[in-house]
Parts: sequence; C-alpha cells; structure tokens
Amino acid sequence: MVAGPTASGKSSLALQLAQRCGGELLCFDSTTVYRDLDIGTAKPPASDRALTPHHLLDLVEAGQDFTLADFMGHAETALADVRGRGKQPILVGGTYLYLRAFLQGFQLSEVAPDPDFRAWAEEQPVASLIEELRSRDPEALLVVDLANPRRVVRALEVCRSGKLFSEHYRAQPRSEPVRKIGLQAGPDWLKSRITERSRAMFVAGLREEVKRLCEKGLQRWLLSMRFIGYPEVIEGMELAKDDSELAERVSESTWRLVKKQRTWGRSEPGVEWFDAQHPDLLELVWERLQTPTQK
Repeated sequence: MVAGPTASGKSSLALQLAQRCGGELLCFDSTTVYRDLDIGTAKPPASDRALTPHHLLDLVEAGQDFTLADFMGHAETALADVRGRGKQPILVGGTYLYLRAFLQGFQLSEVAPDPDFRAWAEEQPVASLIEELRSRDPEALLVVDLANPRRVVRALEVCRSGKLFSEHYRAQPRSEPVRKIGLQAGPDWLKSRITERSRAMFVAGLREEVKRLCEKGLQRWLLSMRFIGYPEVIEGMELAKDDSELAERVSESTWRLVKKQRTWGRSEPGVEWFDAQHPDLLELVWERLQTPTQK
C-alpha cells in the first residue's frame, strides 16, 4: 500500500514501484471511480495507464449512486484478478476510509440507497440530521465525517433501515501481510505543490470539464457530492470569477482536505513513513521493501 496526502507524490511513487516489480495499481479514491470526472479528480492520465495497468477507475457513470460497499466489491474482484495473473498488487490512494475499510475488513451493510429519503434529507439542516443519527446510533458519530453532509445522510439511511451504521466498523482484518508505505512532507512544500496543481487543472481545462458535466444535468449532483474543484468552479462561474481566483479557492479547499488526511494517516497503524521530498525516495522505499518488517 502507498498512501499519503493529496499532492504528496504517492501516485508517482506507486507507478515507479509497479514498473520495477511488475505490479499493477489498485486505485483507492472515492472520486476517480466516476467517468468524465478526470481533471478535477487528478485521475491518472492515459500515459500512466499505458505504462502500468490501473484498476478501480471509471467504474460508474457520473451521477450514479455508488457506495463504499460497492467499491469494496470491485476492489476484491480486482485484487483476485491481479493475483490470479501472478502480478503484485499495489494499493494506492488518498481516501483513507476506503483503504482502511478494505485492509481491516469492515463489515459493510448492503442497504440500498433510498432516493425518497435522500431527497427529504437534502432539505433538512445538517445539525438536525446529526441529532437523529446521535439518537439512533451514538457510536456512529465517532466514525462519520460530520462535516460531510453526504456521509451523515448515508449513515442515517443505514440506521433507518434497522441496522447500526457503526457496525460497519467491526473489523475482520485481512489475513495476508500488507506493507504500508506512507509519504509525509512539510506544510510549505505541500501547499506549494497544491497551488501548482490547482493552477495546472485550469490550464488543462477544468472549467470546461465542469461546464460539460453541468450541461449533462449533473450540477446538483456535483454540488451535493462536494468533490473538491467542482463546487468551487460552479459557484465561481455564477459569480464570474476568473481562473486564477478559482484556482486559489480550489487550493484552499484542497489544503483543508490535506489536514484531515494527515490526521487519518497518523492514526493508521503499521505505516512505514518516508519524506516525500527526499531526492532518492524511490531507492529508499525499494530498499526498505527488500527487508522483512520488524515484529
């Protein structure tokens, strides 16, 4: 597994490791599963995918319901496929919830999305939804990102079906050993890379990508999903903001995400941490992977 905050270089490192060991990448990202969301999600470009197979990208159409349980099913299938062909699977991504759920074997509910409930929930104050979740499943408040309305609604949706959302987090860890490589870096370096990446997205056509998605009738969905980049562009276009202003807003939103990712990363057990800024990062990681883990 290769993990780290957004813009830390984890995807590049994972790609280099895969080329060196004949591996294939399993991409654990909650946004790149959607087709046509390419620039704003920093989806691996075709050139990278031509070098090494990437799995778990473009699984569903933008706008479709897609749960963590759905993702886990696809991930199990991809893992079996890679192993079945004698290749080394390398999990890579910044969505720590997905990585942790997969590695620790969370027992996910198969409760189907309820469109009527979701439509009703969209009209309710998030605070009232949190209070209902508290009354139905107090332990869920310890594992749900309460700042993300979509996560709150999903947790409450499961609870209303008669199940406890917190039961998802009763783990049955995988039996096979996993080497966990993590990247960390100083805030100034990360902020600089985030700013550069955000500007590059607009040069690559993020504004046009968002327009195309909105023309398909996906504006409301994009706003509800709160994937970084898309709400900022939609709201900025309405206010006639230029690309430089929008890039700054995307950078600010990304940095807030990175702070959460760093917190998640520190709580993940068994990670072997490396300095993302080290000039010989690949060689350092490769050398470490050749040695047994310390018990």
